[in-house]
Amino acid sequence: MNNFEHLLNRLGERLPPMPAPEELRIEPARIRQAAVALILRDAGDEPELLIIKRAERQGDPWSGHLALPGGRADAADADLLATALRETREEIGVDLLAGGRVLGPLPLLAPNNPRLPQIEIRPFVAVAPPEFSLTLSEEVADLFWTSAFGLKRAGLSEEHRMTFGEIVSRWPAYPSSGGPIWGITQRILTDFLSHLD
Repeated sequence: MNNFEHLLNRLGERLPPMPAPEELRIEPARIRQAAVALILRDAGDEPELLIIKRAERQGDPWSGHLALPGGRADAADADLLATALRETREEIGVDLLAGGRVLGPLPLLAPNNPRLPQIEIRPFVAVAPPEFSLTLSEEVADLFWTSAFGLKRAGLSEEHRMTFGEIVSRWPAYPSSGGPIWGITQRILTDFLSHLD
């Protein structure tokens, strides 16, 4: 067993069990829902995870942000796991069920910023298939792989700043080759990284 498989086994033991079907149910009458996939791959020395850069689009509150593949639930999705799988396929062309696997969920979360749409987001940790090709949709401007342990070592050593009039807001962020990873994605990564030694 190589180091990556050993890590996956440990993660399988440490991640919460898959929620009961009713917890993954899509409930459009209650609240908007979304699901994302934190995708890992074996990069030799250290596991890497995939980060996308969302395309810049007017009216999208997450326009241009670094994120994980995923998006809003559709009425045709069987549940939120199906949402994460479908959105990953649509956004980056990767079928996680074609040789990949889903290890487990991360906690449900919602934006902290009251200016953002009220939405619940369910992240899932997944493993990329051994072989795949990437095809970016118009919703994705770019993507890159980054070391999971590199993020853990660096910690929240950067910050993201935005200016609103005369007010400068700051958020803790992970440094990456694509820029600071902040906001909801930072919160998901922080939870995931807590499961790594």
